[in-house]
Amino acid sequence: MMLGGDEREGSLPRFERTSSGGGYELYSSNNDDDNTNTNNNTNGGGRMPFRDVGSNVFDQDYSDDEDVDKLNANADVQVDLGDVNDDAFDWKTFWKFVGPGFLMCIAYVDPGNFESDLQAGLQFNYKLLWVLVWATIAGLHIQSLCVRLALSTGWHLARCYREEYDKKVVRALWVVSELGIIASDVPEVIGTALALKLIFGFPTVVGVFLTSLSTFVFLGLQHFGVRKLEAFMGSLVAIMSLCYLGELVYCDDVHVGEVIAGASIPRIPSTTALFIAVSLLGAVVMPHNLFLHSALVLTRGYQLGEKSLKKAFKYNVVESGMALTVTLFINFAVVIVAATEMQKITDPAERAEMIDKPLQNAPKMLNKLLGSAAKGLFAVALLASGQSSTITGTYAGQYVMDGFLKLRVHPGLRAFLTRACAIVPSLTVVLIAGDEDAETLIVVSSAILSIQLPFALIPLVKFCSSSRIVGEAFVLKGRALKATNVLSGVIVCANVSLLLMTLFTSRYVNASFGGIVLGMTAVLFIVGYCYCIYWLLDQPVRQNLKSRIDQRLGLESSNFYNDNDNNNNMNNN
Repeated sequence: MMLGGDEREGSLPRFERTSSGGGYELYSSNNDDDNTNTNNNTNGGGRMPFRDVGSNVFDQDYSDDEDVDKLNANADVQVDLGDVNDDAFDWKTFWKFVGPGFLMCIAYVDPGNFESDLQAGLQFNYKLLWVLVWATIAGLHIQSLCVRLALSTGWHLARCYREEYDKKVVRALWVVSELGIIASDVPEVIGTALALKLIFGFPTVVGVFLTSLSTFVFLGLQHFGVRKLEAFMGSLVAIMSLCYLGELVYCDDVHVGEVIAGASIPRIPSTTALFIAVSLLGAVVMPHNLFLHSALVLTRGYQLGEKSLKKAFKYNVVESGMALTVTLFINFAVVIVAATEMQKITDPAERAEMIDKPLQNAPKMLNKLLGSAAKGLFAVALLASGQSSTITGTYAGQYVMDGFLKLRVHPGLRAFLTRACAIVPSLTVVLIAGDEDAETLIVVSSAILSIQLPFALIPLVKFCSSSRIVGEAFVLKGRALKATNVLSGVIVCANVSLLLMTLFTSRYVNASFGGIVLGMTAVLFIVGYCYCIYWLLDQPVRQNLKSRIDQRLGLESSNFYNDNDNNNNMNNN
């Protein structure tokens, strides 16, 4: 089920039921008619069975993820790359790759991003636009590492963790990853609840409860196939784009020169600006997104080989770049509209309230710009952001659980459990403190995501810089490796700084006895946290996937047949 192409191409590897009906066999990508007279030693006139994989090809043991050919042949969408020696860009082929990037890019426009964007525009006008530009560029490079790892190994990031670390470490990393996914779901809960309040007038408490219904949306989409899901998510991104495009069209006081200067000249006006700049960076590079994107790349299958995979890498990166360009426009629009309209507010109390709760007060700010349409446009964009982020978070959680623990649960149950864990703190805060502190949870969730990011990013960079994991064809070398190390270091330091600033600027760390105890506990936590990061950095890469990579790059095919011929000769003798 796909848009723009068949999900199974006849020229690609495929599974067919055996003549006995007792199992399936994987056949080569050679055309049957062309090989009828040339391959006398194959079965069925050109069909070469590789191995019997059991009675149900879609219900195998987890050891089946060792089978390179089977995993590739069972990908949701099969893509014919054409002549792998032709480097020309083909739009028809590219269209079949469109989809994973638009699921991945949702993390760049979730309610947490809107919160940071509004803060940047309200307090510092256009001066922090450059952070969004560089954060998006950095995000594209990090996402390309996910593509690199998936294409070379045929495994997603969480699956590679299971091979790299011992059981105790794997379980600890799984817990940290799950906490990150739950933390990323909290802004979605708050954002969706606020959107429902703006559209229908529901109390925030009721809106928090109603967000659990997104589980049923996810379940419904599951039945229509990956291409329909990608189309649905792309439509949500389009809705957000149109909403903010509409706001920009009516925004007549935009200073274009200042926008260009803000996007191109790096500057940090104050320590508060530093905090917001770091939160912008942290809101863009999301840890669960690394697990998600590396798995989504594997929804495409194609003829294996070094040239084929490098061609697929090019299309995947271009598609990711296109998706992130759209999200950059959306984030720019939020900052520009907020900055432009904030200049029209002269009442200090109103300005302070706007900065304190930007998501809740954004429609009031936009009312002067759009009139009665302001509330609807902003609420629809916020609702689309929250629901799309929920679905991608659930997918990421499924891959994390599968990769780390070999455990698969029903996607609906997975969505319900994740949402339940996010609803509890959201509901507790809303019931105790009301709407006033609801947006504070978004800041707290950003801090939790900052804690988790190094545990996803550091192993990803180490895997992609090791030829034992990704092979010589895809390994990072020279300047690319140095630039990646510097970029990763900046991102990790920025997120640790955000954590420290969030903690020590909190009103809970003070001169009282409880505040002192909390501060000392926080210091001990930070010391242990930094040690864990150092441990991850210091660990050498242990696993060796050379034979697997050689299979995917087509370097073992000749050896495979030579070994079979030698074995046959020995048996005949």
